[in-house]
Amino acid sequence: DSRKNELFTARFIPFFQSQIGKGLNAETMAMELARDNRDIIDRLPRSQIDSFISMLMKEKDGRYLDFLGVLCVCDGIAIPDNQVYICRKLLEEHQEGSGVVYLTEPTADKKTMQISVNHGKSWMSMVKFAEQGGDGGSNTYEFLEHQLDLFGQLCYGRNEYVIDVITKKLCYLTWDEVFICLKDKKLPNHLRAKYCELIVGMFVDVSPNYSALETLELSFIFKD
Repeated sequence: DSRKNELFTARFIPFFQSQIGKGLNAETMAMELARDNRDIIDRLPRSQIDSFISMLMKEKDGRYLDFLGVLCVCDGIAIPDNQVYICRKLLEEHQEGSGVVYLTEPTADKKTMQISVNHGKSWMSMVKFAEQGGDGGSNTYEFLEHQLDLFGQLCYGRNEYVIDVITKKLCYLTWDEVFICLKDKKLPNHLRAKYCELIVGMFVDVSPNYSALETLELSFIFKD
């Protein structure tokens, strides 16, 4: 793992982008260069982020979402500027008719979930959707998993703006949706685990909540 070589190779990320879609795994190369490398992430121009979002508009490939996620968290530290920028460009600007993410909502009885992969034009049961792609042979199902990972990375570090957009403003993932998926035993365990992680990142580990174990009380009221 040579940071010096990574920084040198990062100059050619635009070239790697031009090779995406040609079977060379160029998107994976670009992602691994940026992963946990703050120097590269900070030097990456907004135009290259826009380019990956544009590619998502043309082809829903989970690897593009992974690349965007790498730009949101570096070595366990959130990067709020990138989180907010990607949220605005990916979720807010493309919400009308050309959304690039899958939509989910509870069924009429509020007991199960349904999903739309074409921005609300048609819906199907989440359980059936998972059964068709849960064996790892469906890129459509894998995209959902990558989407949930990205949502977690966008909200990482208590990013209040992004959490508000996803859970309230645009309602991509509300409490009811996440909790229904977590409870549904018919869904794959690994998918339910992702929703469990999102509950923590979007609804539990948020302001003004804090960990009592991490906050030490060194001052106490004296009583006679």
